[in-house]
Amino acid sequence: MADPDAVADLLQLDHDRFADRLPDVLDSSEYDGERLTRLTDEATVDSMLETLPESGSLADHEAAYVRRIRVLDHASVGITLAGPAYADNPVVYANATLRDITGYELEELRGENLRLLQGPETESEAVADLREALSTWRATTVTLTNYRADGSRFRNRVTLAPVTDSAGTVVNWLGMQQPVDG
Repeated sequence: MADPDAVADLLQLDHDRFADRLPDVLDSSEYDGERLTRLTDEATVDSMLETLPESGSLADHEAAYVRRIRVLDHASVGITLAGPAYADNPVVYANATLRDITGYELEELRGENLRLLQGPETESEAVADLREALSTWRATTVTLTNYRADGSRFRNRVTLAPVTDSAGTVVNWLGMQQPVDG
């Protein structure tokens, strides 16, 4: 099973280092090697981004992260890219694994804050830890009760990692979600 911290570090590497390190971080069954190879073909990348709703609204750096996350669509962890806090951290992209875990379609998640996974039994202490991490621009991992689209509960280990620009400002957040027992 993929280590969420290693995945967050991997996604923030430049393209060449991402491609080189991917096999070290994930088992070959967790990513599509052919999809990784196609990332170097600009025409394929452009057509891939056109399949995303509102893809024209993605900043260049967001498009690069979406390309990488799409390579990891079937990783053992759910992966999301969310916008900045001042915009209420809207989901930009969620990999297929996260969509399978939660039962939500990409169209239902895009533009939403992932607090939509919270419900009556979601632990307030874990939510407070997530809020504090967002406000202090630091990575964190919590385990909490979340809810799928059908209303069923599941325990979720959530890792948030800030994505910064060259000035050190947090411009996006990477999220990794992994169902856990108990």
